[in-house]
Amino acid sequence: MQGNTHLSIYSRQNLGRSIFFRFLLFSIIWSTLTGSEAKSWIIGFPAIVCAVFLSIKLSPSSHVSLSFVGICSFIPFFIRQSALSGIDVMRRALSRQLAVNPGLVSYTTFLPEGSARIFFVNTISLLPGTLSADLQEDRVTVHTIDRNLSIWANMQNLELRIAILWRVTPHRGKTL
Repeated sequence: MQGNTHLSIYSRQNLGRSIFFRFLLFSIIWSTLTGSEAKSWIIGFPAIVCAVFLSIKLSPSSHVSLSFVGICSFIPFFIRQSALSGIDVMRRALSRQLAVNPGLVSYTTFLPEGSARIFFVNTISLLPGTLSADLQEDRVTVHTIDRNLSIWANMQNLELRIAILWRVTPHRGKTL
């Protein structure tokens, strides 16, 4: 019973911080999607308030401590990789020759079970030519459009960035 009391006290202490960062994150996303149109905030502000409320209510009760430095370095990485993926797909679609060499790649992650691992699996698809196909324990199966791409290096880079973002230390012989 005392563990639950500690959790509820701990959660209350961090609630304001969590609301602030979620509001900031959702505001940045809204601003990015709508541009500088001031009238969009008529809908955006209530939508952000609802998103913050729902994300607090629906999030797991476990504490997730994201690194501010990790967030600041991950956002530009995410934008860059998304753009590179789009350019790669466009280049392949417009090419006269079908430049594909598809296959499945199996990758073992050091990220612990939970939010960091799920975020990793969902984010793999932003890497050029990749799509998460399956997750079994710590093994991720990734479909790649071209096995000649540097899939391993890209996934290791992504995994390390997510480890920094989630403040995760590696295990099983992998090092940061």
